[in-house]
Amino acid sequence: MIVETNIIHGGDLIEWRDNSGFVDKGFEAISPSALDIQFSQAPRSMRVVQKAKGTLLWHSSSAGPSRIVSGQATEEEVTAHPSKTFLIEGSVSDPTGRYLPRAFSFTLGNTAQHKVGLYRSPLGSNISKSGGIYGQISFDDNRIAAWALIELTVTPSVGTPLPFVAQADAYGEFCLPLNRLPALTKDAPSPTYSAVLTVKASTFANPDHLLNPDTLPSIQIAHEKDSNGISQFANSIDLAIAPGKVTKVVSPKHTRIVLKST
Repeated sequence: MIVETNIIHGGDLIEWRDNSGFVDKGFEAISPSALDIQFSQAPRSMRVVQKAKGTLLWHSSSAGPSRIVSGQATEEEVTAHPSKTFLIEGSVSDPTGRYLPRAFSFTLGNTAQHKVGLYRSPLGSNISKSGGIYGQISFDDNRIAAWALIELTVTPSVGTPLPFVAQADAYGEFCLPLNRLPALTKDAPSPTYSAVLTVKASTFANPDHLLNPDTLPSIQIAHEKDSNGISQFANSIDLAIAPGKVTKVVSPKHTRIVLKST
């Protein structure tokens, strides 16, 4: 017989995740002990505890009050009912340079799990025998597209399309390993796979100021030039990807991947 139940609510947990490369690879945790985590907005009394699997944030008003109830607690009684929630803002960086720095924001409360994805820097990206792509991104007015997200969907000759993602650094440079890309079979109908590349970026991005990549909008990419040498834009560009090769990607008839600035 249960005489009473002691209810103590935990805090919110931030999971730091490696979002680089193959999108559907599953959860790959980054230890918070390897990161420099700064909070620019948070309640003063918030407690921060670094755990092996993430960063625990606790505040009495957001977690809900602890209490003791008679007998066995019901599901409703053990559910946290925060008296107040708080906006949390901050930034995270990797002192080793393996991951790119970024800003983050979320609401503290309801003992939730917050997933903050980090992307590998060009130097932190390891291209395997499956190959990869690299390049630099700018706008059509020659401004660098800092911190942009590059999304590539490759369609093998057999199987379903494979999505990949990388982030550009402050100089607009990126490297995207295609580590899950299958090798060509001997009877493959083509030496390459078809692929579609899209980009998310902000025309307001500043190399000296971190942004939250989760908020980046889709942006048009130059896919050709007309007879007057003027860039023409579309939502994506088509590529031919050769497994096992490392290829520089540019907009057709350009020296970089060029984005529309207006």
